[in-house]
Amino acid sequence: MPSATGDRGEFLPYYSARLHAELEHRRRHEPVFWCEEIGYWVLTRHADVYRVLHDGVRFSSQNTTRPLNPMHPDAQAIVRDGGYAPTGNHSSLDGDAHRRIRSTTSQVLNLREFVGMHAQVRELVEQAIDRIAHRDTIDLLADFCYELPAQVVFKVLGIPDSDIADVKKWAGARSVIDFSPASYEQQMTGARNMVAFWQYCVEMVNDRLKHPRADFTSRILAIRNGDDAVMTLPEAVNHTFGVAFAGHETTTNQLTNTFRELMSHPDQWRALCNEPSLAANAVEEGMRYAGAVIGWRRIALEEVELSGVKIPKGAPILLSLASANRDEAVFENAQRFDIRRKNARKQLTFGNGVHFCLGAPLARMEMKIVLERFAIRFPRMRLIEPDAASYMHTFIFRAPSALHVALR
Repeated sequence: MPSATGDRGEFLPYYSARLHAELEHRRRHEPVFWCEEIGYWVLTRHADVYRVLHDGVRFSSQNTTRPLNPMHPDAQAIVRDGGYAPTGNHSSLDGDAHRRIRSTTSQVLNLREFVGMHAQVRELVEQAIDRIAHRDTIDLLADFCYELPAQVVFKVLGIPDSDIADVKKWAGARSVIDFSPASYEQQMTGARNMVAFWQYCVEMVNDRLKHPRADFTSRILAIRNGDDAVMTLPEAVNHTFGVAFAGHETTTNQLTNTFRELMSHPDQWRALCNEPSLAANAVEEGMRYAGAVIGWRRIALEEVELSGVKIPKGAPILLSLASANRDEAVFENAQRFDIRRKNARKQLTFGNGVHFCLGAPLARMEMKIVLERFAIRFPRMRLIEPDAASYMHTFIFRAPSALHVALR
């Protein structure tokens, strides 16, 4: 069978076309195993992944954005001298610190607020579609999916469109450092970009202290009201930084992945075009079948047993979301892409439990609007063969390089 293993039979967790076949084999025969390549215990079953996501007592999230390779001293010097001083983001905080920060940010990032943005998001989608509608062929990633999610989240943050290119570049550099076995050159480039990104967020916080607006940073500063017990200024910088990163990269990749599966399964694309009301469920099935986040991380705070395997205290754990989302025990015909799947929403790509993604309602709304509008405006859209897209070398994201389609 196809395998994601190397010459010596070791498991390679980085995304590739072979990964799901290897995960299916592991899920059936070795659902919890040690991965020597990255030094993590890997969980493959939905029940185990769900259990860990909901257990903040026995599992810590402190390693979610920890670089796989320790940063080289030269790169460390760049971030230190540049003032980069992260305080921990939503995904990596535990306990009281997480509850305190989330209680503040969730007053701004919540379903009610996002529903109020529906008209704005729809207008942005229509404008983005109009910019490509005259063309016969496009790279759907570069020409549509790359910029649109940034435009949406930057409406929340109050970042001008003129800064989109810079912020997207800086965010991509962080992905390489935190979620890939980065080389020296990648670490140096990434460190410089992370510093530039951080300094941009520092300037934004300082500006909003003097000139508040109706954006995310201004509003969390208003909730803070000068009280460090609610949120410190470095934490305000850190969470502006975090939202500016997480709010668009995943949506860019998820939109592209979902479109690729729709194009690769013409019957499913036809079903959506004939019935655009299926868009919401197509979003869920896209996240299940081709999730942009394929793995997430935890640390065992005590010895635990999962699927009959004892994991020692202090051990790092990789939650294989890609595997959990195709677990046959939860999803019937799990290897089939089906936009009518009744329980597709059980997918775990957005996480679950207390660390569930705060921006999930906005991403869902945005992707639903996009799929509806493309189904109506480009019903004859098709994949241009051969589909030779490459993917970022990471065990956290399914991040493609391109998606070439014919619009008519």
